Amino acid sequence: MSYKVIDVHTHIWPDKLASRAVEHVGSYYSYDMHGKGTIEDLKQSANEAGVEKFVIHSSALKASQVEDVNTATASHLCGQIAGFGTLHPEYTEFEKEINRIISLGLKGIKLHPDFQFFNIDDRRMYPAYEIIRDKKLPILFHMGDEKYDYSSAVRLLKILADFPGLIVIGAHLGGHLKWDQAEEYLIGKDIYMDCSSTDRKLSPERSKSIIRRHGCEKILFGTDYPIERHSEGIENFLKLGLTDDENEKILYDNAFNLLFK
Repeated sequence: MSYKVIDVHTHIWPDKLASRAVEHVGSYYSYDMHGKGTIEDLKQSANEAGVEKFVIHSSALKASQVEDVNTATASHLCGQIAGFGTLHPEYTEFEKEINRIISLGLKGIKLHPDFQFFNIDDRRMYPAYEIIRDKKLPILFHMGDEKYDYSSAVRLLKILADFPGLIVIGAHLGGHLKWDQAEEYLIGKDIYMDCSSTDRKLSPERSKSIIRRHGCEKILFGTDYPIERHSEGIENFLKLGLTDDENEKILYDNAFNLLFK
């Protein structure tokens, strides 16, 4: 059976920076990288695999980059391509920029605390979280890291308690390389999780267990391109052996209902 696919978690960089950025990500995570990190290569990867839509994310590594990164992300939007905006704890005009993110047509906010160097429960971000919640935007957090504690499940649990109703997507099944914490603190909570960057480190049996314990209606498909190309990511996901109904929800329906309905 073939499935419609929405990839909620991809990354690109400007063409002149992409090769260096891809090399950095691969070195940081000790991953072989399978994409070039450019918009054209991403589109080729998606089209080769018949992916209907995908969501691009780019992080501002300092406050001065926030507006430029959001403008650049929005420049790629089309029927196939959606995007999330970025913020930074040292950026001071949260409400103005969040309103601009919405006006640009971006679908939510993505934060990567391990590259932006801040705790996700940093009080400086609380005004932004309040606005994001009130605007009913989803916020995708990179979750889990072996080098830092910035994006731990315990920190996300605190945000969930302080901001009931915030629409949260916990990337990497709630904790890249920190799945013990994800299972202890996040499974069953009212959050979405994406399954990006899990198939190289997490056994199919454990992935399937986390997905089913959390609930397949709260799981989103993601490749974390350029870590994976789409054909590889879809093939590895289908090896989990979930039912057709579970596959349809995770590969397409959940993301469509959350971001495109």
